[in-house]
Order: sequence, then C-alpha cells, then structure tokens
Amino acid sequence: MPRKRRRPPLSPGTSRWDSPYPTLDLHGETADAARSRAERWLRSQQAAGERTVRIITGRGLHSIGPPVLPAEIDHLLTTLKGPLVATFEAEPAGGVYSVELTRLRAPAPPPRRPTPPADPALRLRAEESLAELGVTPTEELLAAEMERLRGG
Repeated sequence: MPRKRRRPPLSPGTSRWDSPYPTLDLHGETADAARSRAERWLRSQQAAGERTVRIITGRGLHSIGPPVLPAEIDHLLTTLKGPLVATFEAEPAGGVYSVELTRLRAPAPPPRRPTPPADPALRLRAEESLAELGVTPTEELLAAEMERLRGG
C-alpha cells in the first residue's frame, strides 16, 4: 500500500486553497482570537489597497457543539459593514466568506491659506525677482515669492 505523502507546513495565516485573493485561514482559532485577528487583517488589507479578500472559518465539523467561527465572523463582518466592509457573502460550500472591502478615501488636501491683500510695491518686487531668474510669473509663484520677501 502506498504511503500517504505529508504536505509541508504552511506559514501562519496562509491557506492550502488556491485563490487569486488574499486569504486568511482562521481554522483552530478561538472566537475572540479569530475576531481580533480578522479585524486587524481586514484593516491591513484595506490599507494595502485590496478590494476583495477571503476569510476561511471552516464549517465547524470538528467543533464540540455548534460551529463557533462562522457565526462570529458573520457578526464581525456585519458590524464592520460601511467603514471597512462594503459587502460580504458566504461561499456556497460553506466555511469561507468572500469580502469586498470599502475603498479608503484620499485625505482631503489641507485648506489653502488665504493670501493677504497684495502690497503693490511687494508684488512688483516679486515680479522683478522672478524675472531675474527667468521665470514666467504665475499667481502661485508670485504669492510664494511675496511670502518669501515678507520674511514668512
């Protein structure tokens, strides 16, 4: 009878299931550990720009009593819906959630400082300074040069 070949161990958090999406395998975790680990992982995946990820909970066939992880992760994903999770669904075979993450918004640009009313003499000095450098003055360049000449 041929021997069964043993697979090499995987690094923590990886899965044997082939998937084009980042996948977190929570088999063997307690409910609290799985919840905190999954939330941290989802936030890191969102920050990395991922849109779709998978979370493997297993179907709970080896649990004593009712399955714990599927219900815990379902509750977590429902709680995080909006700011972190756009949508999620359990895959048909069970034990795996496909999660669509919410896109992070780009930070708003800092408010522009209002430019103080230009002193005509200061504006003329700024225009001359830029002309000496051979630079065509734009409003932004003039404002920056007047700020520099003002000593600010």
